[in-house]
Amino acid sequence: MIKKLLLLSLLVLFSCSKEELPDSNYDVVVLTAYASEGGYVRSIKSNKGRLQFTIVRPPGSEITIDALPADGYYFFGWSNGGTANPLTFKLNSDMEITAVFKQIK
Repeated sequence: MIKKLLLLSLLVLFSCSKEELPDSNYDVVVLTAYASEGGYVRSIKSNKGRLQFTIVRPPGSEITIDALPADGYYFFGWSNGGTANPLTFKLNSDMEITAVFKQIK
């Protein structure tokens, strides 16, 4: 029964936008990371690269993300102009970021 309640709570939390959260005690920010053609992104805590992922955390949380190039590509940089890989930063507000990859010639 406890597992079902926990699962239901998580579904409500992650299916709502920040504005729709059921209680104002949920002060969260959202990071959505994307990969351009030629690679993947991942949270440093995850072993699996994805085309995109979303992280929901309290403001000020330290986040580390990683860009993983596919065969025949290299990591060029982040859409915000950063080039560090992995990239670590404090997530203070909602953010979208894209890992940009270029094909090796």
